Amino acid sequence: MYQKVKEMVDTIYPQLIAIRRDLHQHPELGLEEYRTSALVLDYLQQWNIKVTQLIGETAIVGLIEGNPGEKTIGLRADMDALPIEEKTGALYASLIPGKMHACGHDVHTTILLGASYILQQLKEEFKGNVKLFFQPAEETVGGAKPMIEAGCLEHPKVNHVLGLHVRPTLNVGEVGFHYGKCHAASDTIIISINGKQAHGAYPQDGIDAILISAHVITALQSLISRNLSPFETAVLSLGIIEGGTAGNIVCDQVTIKGTLRTLDQTTRVFMKKRIIEVAENTAKAFGGSADVRIEEGYAPLINAHAITDAVAHVARKLLGEDNVIIMEHPSLGVEDFAYFAEAVPSCFYNLGTSNPHKGIQAALHENTFDVDEEAIKIGVCLQVLSALHLLEQ
Repeated sequence: MYQKVKEMVDTIYPQLIAIRRDLHQHPELGLEEYRTSALVLDYLQQWNIKVTQLIGETAIVGLIEGNPGEKTIGLRADMDALPIEEKTGALYASLIPGKMHACGHDVHTTILLGASYILQQLKEEFKGNVKLFFQPAEETVGGAKPMIEAGCLEHPKVNHVLGLHVRPTLNVGEVGFHYGKCHAASDTIIISINGKQAHGAYPQDGIDAILISAHVITALQSLISRNLSPFETAVLSLGIIEGGTAGNIVCDQVTIKGTLRTLDQTTRVFMKKRIIEVAENTAKAFGGSADVRIEEGYAPLINAHAITDAVAHVARKLLGEDNVIIMEHPSLGVEDFAYFAEAVPSCFYNLGTSNPHKGIQAALHENTFDVDEEAIKIGVCLQVLSALHLLEQ
C-alpha cells in the first residue's frame, strides 16, 4: 500500500502544487475564508465526496465511507491566513495587500485535499470511514471548538483525529512528534488596580495605584519560581501597564495586561487561582483593591501516546528512522487542534518544510516564509497511510 499511495500522490502532485499556489495567492483571514471554502467544496464535489456538514459560513466537513467498519478517523486542516504583507518575491506571492499565508495553512489545506482524493479512490480497500475537517480561524477565535460543538465528531462518531503543521525548523523529509504535552494553553490576564487620587505633594491623602501595581507585578513573577514545582512549566508575561494622568498626581487606577501559558489543565487552574489571590491580597495590603479578569484562550494540546506511536510508525516506514524526530520540549505557543485532542485521542505532528539549499528557511509568521513544496507529497502520504493504519488497528 505504501508504494501504491506514493505513486498516486506523484500522479496528482502537479495539481496539488497548482492548488497550493492558488490558495497562497488568495489568502483570507479567520472567518473570512469564503473563496477558500468554495474552492474546497468544489473539489470535494468533483471527486464525489460527501459533504456532511457546512458549519457556519466557511467550515466544511466531508465524509469518505469505506467498507462497513466500526472506526472513523478524522483528518483536519486549518485554512486561514495572517494580516502580514508578503515579501517573498515568489511568482505565486499573495495578491491581497496586507494578507499572507505566513503560517502554511495553504499547505495544510492542500494536503488534506490530496489525502481526500486518494482516500476516495481507495474507499473499496479499507473498512470504516474518514472524516475531513476543513477548519476556519485557527489564528484568531479558534474554529475547532465551534465545529466540535456543532457535532463534527458525531454521525459517525470519530475515534481519532490527525493534524499536521508545517515546521521550518525541520528540513523537508523530516517529521517531528511530541508525546503527551505538545502545545500550551493560553489565557489573557487583565488586572485593574484601584487606589485613590491625591495631589503628589500630599501622598498620604491618596492610595497609589502605581505603587500597588509595582508590588503586584513583582509578586506575580514569583509564582513560577516559588509556587510551581521545578518539574512543571508555566509562563506569565505582563506586556501592558497603563495608568496615571499627570506626574504630580497620585494615580488612582492602573490596568495591567498579560498572557498566561500552561501545559496542562491542573497547572492552568492553579495558576489562575494564584494570580487572583496575589493581585487581590497585595492590593488590599496597600489599602487598594484589584479586579482580575481572565479571558480563557485555547486549551493545552495533549497528544495521545498510542495514536502518536501509530503515526510515528507510519513515518518511520515511509521516511526512515533518521527522519523521524521526537521533540524533547513542548511548544508554549497555542494551537486549537487542542480541542480535537481534548475530545478524542489524537495526534498532532510537525512536517518539515525547510530547504537551505533553496533558501527556504524563514520562520513561521515572517513575511518571507515559504515552504519546499516537496513536503506536500510527504504530508499527503503520511495522512493517508496513517488513517489507513489506524482504521486497521
